[in-house]
Amino acid sequence: MKKLATYGLLMAILFGNSGAGCSSNTDNPTPQPDSFTSLLGRWELKEANVYAQDAGMPQRLLGKSGEGLAYSFYADGSYDGCILSGSDWDNASQSGTTGNWNCTTNKPGRWALKVTRVQGKDIDDGTLTLTAPTLPKPFVLEKLFVGSATSGSTTVTVLVGESPTETDASGNTSWATYHFVKK
Repeated sequence: MKKLATYGLLMAILFGNSGAGCSSNTDNPTPQPDSFTSLLGRWELKEANVYAQDAGMPQRLLGKSGEGLAYSFYADGSYDGCILSGSDWDNASQSGTTGNWNCTTNKPGRWALKVTRVQGKDIDDGTLTLTAPTLPKPFVLEKLFVGSATSGSTTVTVLVGESPTETDASGNTSWATYHFVKK
């Protein structure tokens, strides 16, 4: 039962952040991206981990989620969210053939990038903020890194970041880390 509750919490956190881009709203201001073009394109999630730390205790992993979520970022500051049918990210409201991507196409989501440190052409530290009419609050990735990573003989372009730490009334904290690969 504890494992089911943990998985439920993970899915609630991650589903809340993945529904971006499902409807449109012209009342929201549109944040503009800065001059970095390395974020543009399609990014597929490889892994998301949710952590918690109770006051005075070491951190612990609450749960993991894998592939099945993607974002496509465009130069005009819009983005599309994508869900892979049949993945952990697919919920009852998604449709399509298992193994096919379902993406928004009207680009109502907006992204904003604030870069605080670069290393060559890589973003070595920054914050990525995703907003959309369907999100109760912006999805934010801090400690952002966008650049090359090597695994064995393969080099890929990665986007790695973590959500802001949330603290409850008891002083317990939680956060999630995300690892995307550019396609």
